[in-house]
Amino acid sequence: MEKYKLNNRWLAIVTARNSEKTIETTLDSILGQTNAPSYVMVVDDGSKDSTPSILQKISEHSNGVLHVITQPDMGYDSRRIVHNWNKALEYAKTLPYANYHFISADDCIYPSNYAEFLISKMQENPKLVVASGSRELKVKSFVRRAPEGSGRMVDNKFFNAIDGKYPPYYGYESWILFKALQLDFDIENYTEITFEHMRAFGSEHHFVEYGPMMKCLGYHPLFVIFRCIRNILFGTEEIPARASLRMIYDYFTADRRFKNDEYYRYYDEEMRSFVKKQQAKRIKKFLFSFRV
Repeated sequence: MEKYKLNNRWLAIVTARNSEKTIETTLDSILGQTNAPSYVMVVDDGSKDSTPSILQKISEHSNGVLHVITQPDMGYDSRRIVHNWNKALEYAKTLPYANYHFISADDCIYPSNYAEFLISKMQENPKLVVASGSRELKVKSFVRRAPEGSGRMVDNKFFNAIDGKYPPYYGYESWILFKALQLDFDIENYTEITFEHMRAFGSEHHFVEYGPMMKCLGYHPLFVIFRCIRNILFGTEEIPARASLRMIYDYFTADRRFKNDEYYRYYDEEMRSFVKKQQAKRIKKFLFSFRV
């Protein structure tokens, strides 16, 4: 992979809260990459356990690679994650430029060649701007998976061209994926390289943002219903049946129930129209596959 040595600088953003049981393992797997990160920024969202002291200890032995941004304790709220990402990205502007940024939760273990693998794929294909490996699933998925929320690598040239920050609304994780596709770029989830979440998927956020997220992004209603029914029947996304039912309920009642929520805002109509048309094509393709 010698030819990928050029322009392969990347930074990692890790959001953490009360993660004393997992944060050191996660950072070890990031700092120990064969293509090492230029720097790692951990946004500590008001931890009350020993997370701060663990981060301080690791930082002292990181040769300036680990940077810790400490936030006040405002209680747990998964919607604040996007603000923490943007805070880290703003801080990164004070550091030497990196070609990519990497997003991670505080409970992930990555194989040592994870970053090198993704960056090599992105340099092979200049149109590939968001890529990830695959989160290990307990059940086999028979649907094509989009880049994971944690474990994704993002091309900073592309990202800075679309404003250089994540929108602080429901759907910010999926927004960048649809924006890439809308602008005729590529996204990819590579199933041949996997990583592990140490905590059960959804154990903290319980999927409460999924319904309003789909509404804000303009998801096709039939696509929402199909996705949730598929989850209930097959568990392809490892979303519990109860959460899937809640997603449908939240989607169809979002305009009434979330109208006073500062995180609930429709994305621009061009984006919403693109999402809906793309999903309508997928529905049509699925239905036509059953024709005799």
